[in-house]
Amino acid sequence: MASFVRLIEQFAIVFYAACLAGILWSIRSAWLAWRERGNTLYALEREAALSRAVRALLTALGFFGLAVVVFVVAGVVAPALPVEELTTPTPSVPLFTPTPTNTPVPTPTPQLADTPEPGSSLTPAVMEPIETPTPVPTAVVLPPAACPDPRVRITAPGDGQIFSAPFQIYGTASIENFGFYKFVLNGPATNFEARTAGEVVKTPVVDGYLGVFDPTILLQAPGSYRFSLVVVDNVGNEAPHCTINLQFIPPTPAPG
Repeated sequence: MASFVRLIEQFAIVFYAACLAGILWSIRSAWLAWRERGNTLYALEREAALSRAVRALLTALGFFGLAVVVFVVAGVVAPALPVEELTTPTPSVPLFTPTPTNTPVPTPTPQLADTPEPGSSLTPAVMEPIETPTPVPTAVVLPPAACPDPRVRITAPGDGQIFSAPFQIYGTASIENFGFYKFVLNGPATNFEARTAGEVVKTPVVDGYLGVFDPTILLQAPGSYRFSLVVVDNVGNEAPHCTINLQFIPPTPAPG
């Protein structure tokens, strides 16, 4: 059923065009039949022409009804129906951010003066340790997401981040005539096809918490994934997507 609804949503324009052509053709047929009815002198032919005109008008009404059904399915039912969604639980967990690791500082080695030979009057030199400057760790700055529309934007996580546990998503999802927003995933676990991840959210967000994603179900097919924020208005039109690349890897087993 979901596949059928998505098919109608994808080819809605084609259905609209076909219905419009059918309506115009039916109206033309009804007009020709009505004109023929006015020009004939025989009652039987007038009745036949009137019957054709009525049938043509009913056909036009049927095409109009079909267009209304397509509009309802594509504009109301389809946006509220996730496409083969990858259901994700929504635990409240902190955002995972890689922490830079300090580089071990080598222990300074004292330098000894040459040992004097027996009977010599030389005095051993004082040991002076060599001071080595401690390196300062540099924080890893991840590039921002590629978001063509500032109203559809992921501010965290950053592009290229690596996860093996649930993480939170922050940003903005707020357009004119807002309908809802959702997350879309594309990678090895989805056969490299766009799939809705989680539930749709019908409340706009500006510079705030968008949701949480648990990649546990993807760890059997780890690798690089395209993670997108998709915002849809109340008539089914999608704003330009905000997409980042994420790496999902199995967690490192604890030692021992």
